[in-house]
Amino acid sequence: MDEIGVMLYGYDEETATSIKTFLEKINQQDVVLISGCKREHDAIGEILDDEDYSEWEPKDDPKAMMFLGFDGPQIHAVMDNFPKFEGQNRPIFCTPTEDNVGWPLKDLLKDLMEEREYFRKQDATPGQMNEKEK
Repeated sequence: MDEIGVMLYGYDEETATSIKTFLEKINQQDVVLISGCKREHDAIGEILDDEDYSEWEPKDDPKAMMFLGFDGPQIHAVMDNFPKFEGQNRPIFCTPTEDNVGWPLKDLLKDLMEEREYFRKQDATPGQMNEKEK
């Protein structure tokens, strides 16, 4: 079985550990946990290469989770069953791409928040067809 992991942003250490436990239980395998906290100016690729970094910092928004090595069914299982942590927003889920691994984390977070807002507006617009329906 190939190694899987996540990069988390916006969580304290206790919640990050709880997320790791959830991921290991649902996937029946060890999960590597990488922190993106306090690394907003670093490139995604640099952060992903630094598995020993372990600083955590809670943020109200955004909270993000980047899937690393997960296949489609694993991603959907996590998204469908992601636990609610009291007083915390659900993360914005993403995966690394050839393009975004070179971006500073702050740029990825900005892009994810813009996408989230776009889809929230689409969901809130009654009678408007989304791209899948056209």
